[in-house]
Amino acid sequence: MSWDIRYLEWKYNNLNEILAFLLAALSLAVAYIPFYNPLEIVRTPLTSIIIPYVVALLAVIPHEIGHRQAARRYGCYSRFTLSFVGFWTTLLFNIIGSFLHLLIFFSGYTGISCGFRFNRDVEGKTALAGPLTNIIIGFIGLLGSLIFPAGLIGLFFAELAGFNFWVAFFNLLPFWVLDGLKIFRWNIIAWGILTVLSFIFTFFIIG
Repeated sequence: MSWDIRYLEWKYNNLNEILAFLLAALSLAVAYIPFYNPLEIVRTPLTSIIIPYVVALLAVIPHEIGHRQAARRYGCYSRFTLSFVGFWTTLLFNIIGSFLHLLIFFSGYTGISCGFRFNRDVEGKTALAGPLTNIIIGFIGLLGSLIFPAGLIGLFFAELAGFNFWVAFFNLLPFWVLDGLKIFRWNIIAWGILTVLSFIFTFFIIG
């Protein structure tokens, strides 16, 4: 029973929301931990583990709260939900991705339940709130990295910018369950502007 996928999904789905956030951030942070250099992790835990995890928290939590609060503005019930399959897929892929500089995020989702038909307008606006939040935080990180171009503070802001712009770009891809498809169907102009912005800052400004 304890290894039944449906049971494990149910257990993960019903985790406390704060714990779900902490685990989801962990599944992203591992992409920035230099597993290819274990000695570096031991010598510099602050830059190798703590900063990546804090940056991941500042990418995941505001993104999901953006979805949640946008939905609640329409009177919908909403909370972040962790997925068993999604969490372990994201965690393992991002550990491998730390060697290849790749990052994905399928650990969980913001579940939304409304007392009315969830139309394309509401769906698009609640989806928009997540990547838009990441882009705003990305600009804050970029500004901080310009003000503090060196040292630990500069490193923190640079990673904050890079992490958030990438999370925004990834989530704006218009396929499957990602935010991008919902935004694209609602307002292609809004989708295009955010996608171009996150693409440029991810691959040409930060990268």
